[in-house]
Amino acid sequence: MVERKLVRAAVIGAGNIGRHHVRAYAQLPGVELVAVADINPGRRLAADRHGVPFYRDFREMLARHAVDAVSIAVPAPVRFPIAAYALQAGVHTLVEKPIAETPHEADRLIESAARHGVVFTAGHVERYNPVVTRLGELIRGGDIGQVLSVVCKRVGGFPAIEPQTDVIVDLAVHDIDIISALLGQAPRVIGSHVSRTFHPDKADSAEILLGFEGASGFIQANWITPVKIRTIAVTGSRGYVEANYITQEIRVYEHSSPHTGAGFEGFVAKLGEPRSRVEMIEKSEPLVNELEAVPYGANAARCGLLGAAGR
Repeated sequence: MVERKLVRAAVIGAGNIGRHHVRAYAQLPGVELVAVADINPGRRLAADRHGVPFYRDFREMLARHAVDAVSIAVPAPVRFPIAAYALQAGVHTLVEKPIAETPHEADRLIESAARHGVVFTAGHVERYNPVVTRLGELIRGGDIGQVLSVVCKRVGGFPAIEPQTDVIVDLAVHDIDIISALLGQAPRVIGSHVSRTFHPDKADSAEILLGFEGASGFIQANWITPVKIRTIAVTGSRGYVEANYITQEIRVYEHSSPHTGAGFEGFVAKLGEPRSRVEMIEKSEPLVNELEAVPYGANAARCGLLGAAGR
């Protein structure tokens, strides 16, 4: 049996999202949080809270510490050069989405990771939410039949720090990724609408209609709604599933009978009142799951960030 070594992890960018990476690394067994870097000296608290060194310059941090894995959670416009530096240094790297500002930059990072033999992944944290894991099981198990539509609502909660991207890149991209993963297909955009209600430059509200083979996806994403809502609903030929990302609850509705009677009235009578049940799911923190790369779905790609670093 090969003994897994202690993984030495660091975080670059300790703001709204990065500070949670700091906390997660500090609590994970088999992981040693070694340092935190952020150009803003006010973010030192994230490092001080866990008794690790703080650096203004991430290059100095990587030079001073033997880092196995790093999370990069800096503003989007500066992610590419920092990620490129970390990959070239041979560090397994997770970058919060978007990983770069252009497809060309993203391709360069992917090529660099392959060239240097390290793991490189995007921070699509919602893939690691236990409700998504369970949804995948229900769909693959045929519990709700053929999937006809997936409706996602990700609204409310204006970013604490002024966004560098619009609401589609900040929020809706999660749901584009989740629907695509659940259906095992790449989408095509049928239509979309965006608004700028409170922010003068960035779209802060969007509705997107996606097309898949045999199914559709609809996403409502905004920073406008006064209450924070994160839900996904899947309609199938045999039933319907509602899931809440925040409470990690799932409710399943199934037709009473999959068979039809004679004529339309008989058909309706056979369907009857739906059976419903609440799925009991073991709750867990998606970010911790993501960093550990807990398996999700038979065909989903896993980052294996800490697993690769611990080999």
